Amino acid sequence: MKIRRSIFWFIAIVAVLIVLVLWHGKKQPVETNAAPSAATAPGQSVSAPVRTNEPPAQVSSSATTTTSQPKSSVPNDKVGLLKEILQANDADIVFYGRLEDQSGSAVDGAEINFNIQYENPNARGIQHGQVVADGNGFFTISGYKGANLTITPKKAGYVLAMTGTTFRYSRISPEYFVPDAGNPTVIKMWKLQGAEPLVGINKTFRLPYTAAPMNFDLIAGQAVPSGGDLRITVNRPAGVISGRNPQDWSIDVEVVTGGFIETSPEESAMTYAAPESGYQPSGTFSKNNGPDLVDKIFFIQSRNGQVYCKIHLLFGINNTPDDFMSVAFTGVANTNSSRNWEATAPQ
Repeated sequence: MKIRRSIFWFIAIVAVLIVLVLWHGKKQPVETNAAPSAATAPGQSVSAPVRTNEPPAQVSSSATTTTSQPKSSVPNDKVGLLKEILQANDADIVFYGRLEDQSGSAVDGAEINFNIQYENPNARGIQHGQVVADGNGFFTISGYKGANLTITPKKAGYVLAMTGTTFRYSRISPEYFVPDAGNPTVIKMWKLQGAEPLVGINKTFRLPYTAAPMNFDLIAGQAVPSGGDLRITVNRPAGVISGRNPQDWSIDVEVVTGGFIETSPEESAMTYAAPESGYQPSGTFSKNNGPDLVDKIFFIQSRNGQVYCKIHLLFGINNTPDDFMSVAFTGVANTNSSRNWEATAPQ
């Protein structure tokens, strides 16, 4: 009996030892790499000080700043990339410019308002400032840091006459702006000569499909048998044209006794006299499916130079052969054989 009890206690002790060994093995710590806290990550700050760079003596500026709340658990590589981007956006802003009118003469004494968008590791916002062009139209902007610069000149009797007055300084941009003191950037302004009366154009047509040329009188706002200002011919395959059944279609646009120059909405809005030359008599504009529109803006000289128009053309094809086509014209025209469009300029 004593032998059996000894064996029993021996087995029990061995079992307890095995359990302790296994339990101890499971409690061994596992090493982990903790992600840095967003509140202390490199390149981030809770506060966002407003930039205190003082501009040149003739420049007055103010700045507004907004900051983003820090995000938690940002990987180190992303924090580093973000910091590099923000540093690239914190470039030195230096600009050498000259204001010229349509004849190339200097626009002296004009006020040049500008905005600088900045976004650096500490703050983001927009700074506003102003400089004045000298007697030869020259001006300089310097003493700032940021990602891009937008320039808006102003002088009584003149209007801005060009697009592209925003200049990208961020080194992230593949074609960032590089200032050149020896070759100032020309900013074009238009010296107003006196507005002339213009005819407004705003007409939409719904027409059955035809392969025959269609003539339009832009001044009267009518489809006419012949003459007018524009002639449009539709080139359309048989059957349905839609997003599900795309087919190539096109329109031929011809100016009656004149020509057109294709342009952009921005250029059209800042052009206050019709071009003297460069017009072509006709052109073809193609699309692929029913929902597509031919959407074009033209400078038009028609009726042997008697009419000069700025025209926005929208043409929609008929989806099915028995459906209607849509043709819309909007714009203005000078019908006095004059290229003057100054009535479209801010007065």
